[in-house]
Amino acid sequence: MGQKWAENLFRKFFPDYRHRWEIYNEVLRESVTKDTVWLDIGCGTNGHVAEFGRMARNATGIDIVDNRNRADAPFLRADLRRIPLPSLSADLVTLRMVTEHLERIPDDFLEIDRLLAPGGTLLLLTTNCWSPIIILPRLLPFRVKRWVIAKLFNVPDNDVLPTYHRFNSAGKMGRGVFNLKLSSLRFLEQVPFDSSFLTFIFGIWYCATKPGPFRYFRSNLLAVFHKIPGSEFPANV
Repeated sequence: MGQKWAENLFRKFFPDYRHRWEIYNEVLRESVTKDTVWLDIGCGTNGHVAEFGRMARNATGIDIVDNRNRADAPFLRADLRRIPLPSLSADLVTLRMVTEHLERIPDDFLEIDRLLAPGGTLLLLTTNCWSPIIILPRLLPFRVKRWVIAKLFNVPDNDVLPTYHRFNSAGKMGRGVFNLKLSSLRFLEQVPFDSSFLTFIFGIWYCATKPGPFRYFRSNLLAVFHKIPGSEFPANV
């Protein structure tokens, strides 16, 4: 079963389904204006800055690794905890599939709080630690987990990084971190279409989690935080 064929068939039966990236990109477009200074932290190939950066006054991708396939767009190589940019200089910070890899919470958000101007936005897409689809792989030794994910999702095994899920639940996000307060939270499910088996498994889970209370067990979280107006410096750790 081809990927496009599988997706078209799935969308025929479930026309309300949308990829997590479709929803994320829609929220991103709503968050960027011609006056926005945007930092995309953990940008990977920097494709989002290349695609959407022209909408902002200034957009920069930031990553600790300079990806050899990086798109031709503004880029800064830096560690999340030590970004050489002025305090209160950003209007928007984005983290896509980064938060699950952060081990030191809340410390890892201290630099984001420092960089964001009061009233600024943090847009965060990550995995949900309460989803069985996320819980089960976490029970495996990392070497086994990396091998399984690489085989199932057809990705290089060195792209599978350790995960900690220290901030990956509705409860933890609801409490906020430093001066960053949760404004909205959406529960998303991503159905992969490059494998008949995965399409079937994730498709069943998408249907099972459509009723209201079950959405809390979907595999992805899309969160929007705002920095409290009037705040200038991060709270003490």
